[in-house]
Amino acid sequence: MTLVMINKKIVVYTLYLIMICAVGCQAGRSEQDTDKWSEAPATYSSTNPLYLFAAAQLKLKEGDVNAAIRLLGQAVELDADSAYLKLELVNLLLIKKEDQHALKLVEEVLAKDPDNIQALTLAGGIYQKQNKPDQAVRAYEKALAQNPTEQNIYLLLGRIYWNCNDLDNAERVFRQMTRVIPDSYAAFYFFGKVLSAEGKLEAAESALLKSLELEPTLEEPRNELLKIYQAQNKPGKIAQIYQSMLELDPDNHRAALGLAEHYREVNKPALSLRLLKDLGRRVGSDGAIISDVFEMYVETKQYKEALWALEGMLQSAPSNSDLHYLAGIALDGLERDGEALKHLIQVRPDSKFYSNAVIHSALLYHDMGKMDRAIEVVKEALAHEPDNADYYLYLGSFYEELERYDDALKIFQEGLRKDDKNARLHFRIGVVYDKMGSRQDSISAIKAVLKLTPNDAEALNYLGYTYADMGINLDEAETLIQTALRMKPDDGYITDSLGWVYFKRGQYTQALKWLNKAVQLVPDDPTILEHIGDVYLQMESREKALNFYRRSLKKKEKDRQALKEKIRILQGHEK
Repeated sequence: MTLVMINKKIVVYTLYLIMICAVGCQAGRSEQDTDKWSEAPATYSSTNPLYLFAAAQLKLKEGDVNAAIRLLGQAVELDADSAYLKLELVNLLLIKKEDQHALKLVEEVLAKDPDNIQALTLAGGIYQKQNKPDQAVRAYEKALAQNPTEQNIYLLLGRIYWNCNDLDNAERVFRQMTRVIPDSYAAFYFFGKVLSAEGKLEAAESALLKSLELEPTLEEPRNELLKIYQAQNKPGKIAQIYQSMLELDPDNHRAALGLAEHYREVNKPALSLRLLKDLGRRVGSDGAIISDVFEMYVETKQYKEALWALEGMLQSAPSNSDLHYLAGIALDGLERDGEALKHLIQVRPDSKFYSNAVIHSALLYHDMGKMDRAIEVVKEALAHEPDNADYYLYLGSFYEELERYDDALKIFQEGLRKDDKNARLHFRIGVVYDKMGSRQDSISAIKAVLKLTPNDAEALNYLGYTYADMGINLDEAETLIQTALRMKPDDGYITDSLGWVYFKRGQYTQALKWLNKAVQLVPDDPTILEHIGDVYLQMESREKALNFYRRSLKKKEKDRQALKEKIRILQGHEK
């Protein structure tokens, strides 16, 4: 079908849509009107593709995409030669993510009309989604040849080349775009971005400045220019770019932080501090400043830069909890634990970071060997936030580590009274019961975890290993552990559990296969090493068993007596 014929059909469809909407808009106003609709002439029947097209548009207005797809599908069946109908249907199918069906229709259109620009563009988009860049490029290149003034096609095509690191072709596409559409700021921006990536910095600067000339309020070209000027070591121009960004938007905190950092780098501390103090004065009423500092420095682990910015801002806001929290995180990242704690303990209960600061402080005290202080910090926080389940989790875990199992169990159960759906609390209860020797209670607690979170790999493994260690439910144990292993195939501890199931079944060759894999994943775990020794002992390879027992004993810190007895017996056999 020629383009002229398609356009004529579009006009017919549009006029028909106007006509049917005029009738449809009257529907539901009176019984008389409803009767008129039911007596509509044959041209309005569902065997007319024009009617179906118009009805589909009405369904779209109502937000019923599925009904619109069904109606357009019927229209396409009745008018199989209509490229317009097919492509309208394609757009709806893409909304529903039915890409394969959409692509089939597009290819049908292209088989009859290889130069259909809309079909080529849609095909390119589908190929992109299917990660087929070569096919997408061919479609877009052909579409562009048909319509060299279509800005969107340039952008789509150029971005594919960019993403594929084909900078030569990306440059070609965007260069052509600047010539064909010389008033497009996007053309010059992307052209400059590509040139910059290619190291053609002067040409890139020229293109980016042209982009700003066409659209002076853009920030993206300025960010690219900053990279160029930083690479060229042009401090004056760097400052000019930042200042222009702040003139456009005085609340551009990222630009303010960037300019402050620039002044620090060029040894202008007074100018840097002035900007940081100003941010500090505003931080209480503008939470975006905190977010910018976090994203720019803390999240990217630029802790020295973060600390410099935060210390400057704290000069104007010495009691701001959020700043103290971020300073604590930065100092912790720099392994300056004592200084980190001084900031973290200044975070007040009304801060959104309070609970994070409490837990972070407690863990720092824990790592410093000050367990009593860690426990005290969490207890103090519970007075402010008695419903915070995380506090019970950490407090109970500290007691558990101290082998105060009764206290740990009490805390975990108290936490469950606040949040009975907390799977982590159920899990810790299961572990504590296990350590107390109450394995049936442990199993019940782990089952409660799996009821809440059936795909919890740690709980699946724990229950499976418990069964295996008890020598019960070995088939179920294998199923549980295999399920966990599918989720975490490189987990050495889960791999060890599977080997232990086979050991308990007496399948020693199979057990050794999995345990050897486990020790490769976790080379120094004493339990895995001891398990391998147990397998070799059953296989009557006493020398190998003794070797693994000795390796295990070197790594084992607790419960060493039983292992020592195994070694003593084997050494007796050697004599």
